[in-house]
Amino acid sequence: MHRRATRASTRYIEAPISPDRRKVISLSTHPQSLVDFVAETNRQGGTYHRLDFGSGLVIKGEYDMREYWPQYQFPEDLRGRSVLDVGTASGFFAVECARRGAHVTAIDIWEGTFQRAVFGASGMNIRYVQRDLFDLDDRFGQFDLVFCGSVLLHIWDQVGALKKLRAVCGNLAIVATGVMAADRGCDHFPAAELVGVSAMGGAGEYWTTWMPNGAALERMMRAAGFASANYKGTFRLRSAPGNHGFDTPHGVVHGTVGA
Repeated sequence: MHRRATRASTRYIEAPISPDRRKVISLSTHPQSLVDFVAETNRQGGTYHRLDFGSGLVIKGEYDMREYWPQYQFPEDLRGRSVLDVGTASGFFAVECARRGAHVTAIDIWEGTFQRAVFGASGMNIRYVQRDLFDLDDRFGQFDLVFCGSVLLHIWDQVGALKKLRAVCGNLAIVATGVMAADRGCDHFPAAELVGVSAMGGAGEYWTTWMPNGAALERMMRAAGFASANYKGTFRLRSAPGNHGFDTPHGVVHGTVGA
């Protein structure tokens, strides 16, 4: 990891360094292939998660998830645990779990060239597998922790998806999804709002489907085979400044296999 210069080392710099020159010096700690990869990704508009490789090398993202990490209430100690990141997208959560000592497998529907580049650049040993959530079963393995973030709200058969997560969950599942706004006035009983619109405002298969409330999420988890379900609360997931301006209430539910 690149370290900041100490006072003793900076005293030899007599003239100020221009911002452009400072950037060149900072990025020089990274392989040129990574610098080029980041530059090309940003040129094409960035990706889903903001990804910081240190020393000033950053892939722009729709969401800066660093501020939201505490909302998911991951276990504090992930050392030695097996983690499955379902719908990893650009890989933020896979990398963060690996940094905390977990053995991470990440899946998504994409071929994986981008994800493998990110995981390699992070210095973490993360396995990527191209796999649809609905193709998961117990033959894929059992994982101490299964994480699925911001995927369920784009799936029509949400209970069916949760059953697939249960099939590979050995202990704990953390699921986060878009939820009904609090002003709907039905938080005291299980309910879901049908949104039913294209997620990006155009044609295609990428939809925003159902927005359940916390009580519905708990009941859906139990219907999918989890022994217990505990709704952890709601937060607003907002786009990073300068992006599309998404602002969606998100809920987090933990499901456990044991009683």
